[in-house]
Amino acid sequence: MKHYSTIRMLTTVALGAACAAGLSGCRGDREAKPPRQFFPDLDDAPKWKPQSGSEFFADGRTMRPRVQGAVAFSRVALSEATLAERPAWAAPHLADREALLAADQASATGRDAAGEWLVSIPIAVDKAMVLEGMERFDIYCAVCHGYMGDGKGMVGQQWAYPLPSFHDEKYFDAAQQTGRDGYLFNVSRVGVVGPDGVAKMPGYAHALSERESWAIVAYVRALQQSRRGTLADLTEQERGIVQRQWGVRTSNAGGNP
Repeated sequence: MKHYSTIRMLTTVALGAACAAGLSGCRGDREAKPPRQFFPDLDDAPKWKPQSGSEFFADGRTMRPRVQGAVAFSRVALSEATLAERPAWAAPHLADREALLAADQASATGRDAAGEWLVSIPIAVDKAMVLEGMERFDIYCAVCHGYMGDGKGMVGQQWAYPLPSFHDEKYFDAAQQTGRDGYLFNVSRVGVVGPDGVAKMPGYAHALSERESWAIVAYVRALQQSRRGTLADLTEQERGIVQRQWGVRTSNAGGNP
């Protein structure tokens, strides 16, 4: 019985090897016929792509103009009453609408009418905006640039070359192109491309709105100022708090609890 099992196993292995050898002979062959699709998963579903042509319509366009008299609607009617009754819910929608209707090219591109990078942020900056910038910076930027903006993020430390620090003079001096707010705004949206045409950093316009990009710039400026500020910049009360905290830190510098 054992001898029979051994013969059957060897026969099975031999047949498998013969099949594999036959299949190896098909490598490199070209076939004009499309491959068989056992699970098409709507891969070949009829569709029209944007900006393409079609003979179905008289004008040959797949993208159709809006039907005259059509009224856009959403799941929740954006009436003035709804916006007033639900201000917290309406706030992001109103901000999106304002951004879409804005005709300010400076805030959208980071450049002035002459095509130069803007020296300062073109929209109002407040504490809420800086905090929003901190949140977005921590999500999208800190992994490479570090939470302090010093280029020592988890990924940045493993990089093939040192990543730039936002505390370098060239990112702070407005006399240089790289030190202007418009430049940093543009970097956050389209990334950085080296002289050789290779992208050194991807852009995040797909994930950040224009306001969020400006918020990140505002937060970067706050990070820079945190290292350049002096006690003279603080009020008397704030100086006392900082000095007390600094005294505790220096007294514990030797490792005392």
